[in-house]
Amino acid sequence: MADRQQLIRNAFASYTGGDLEALRALFDPQACWLGVPQGRSAEQTACCPDRAAIVGLLAQHYENGRRFSLGEMIEQGERVAVEFSVANPAWSGPVTLFKVFTFRTGENVVVRLNDCIDESYALQVLAA
Repeated sequence: MADRQQLIRNAFASYTGGDLEALRALFDPQACWLGVPQGRSAEQTACCPDRAAIVGLLAQHYENGRRFSLGEMIEQGERVAVEFSVANPAWSGPVTLFKVFTFRTGENVVVRLNDCIDESYALQVLAA
């Protein structure tokens, strides 16, 4: 099995060059991307319900100038937490956040992506 952390790094390196195929290959067709829960609601906020929506949103971000730099990675079981520095020309500066990639057991395909506001939240998702 390929190194999952390297798969993520390669996919986002390709994204930086404008190539979304590595990201498309990383996600299962039925993968979902869940945002940070809003307000006091205990419910998760769905961002994208499937791979087409995930890749479509990332393509839109790319066209708008959003870029991702990857930092620290923490792997636990089928999950990898990744520190991201996100830059956008419309923002005053980059933002640091974490995303947790959940892989299908025994495979190198992501079935779920969680946005996390910080490392502490990402560690909670890793342990869930």
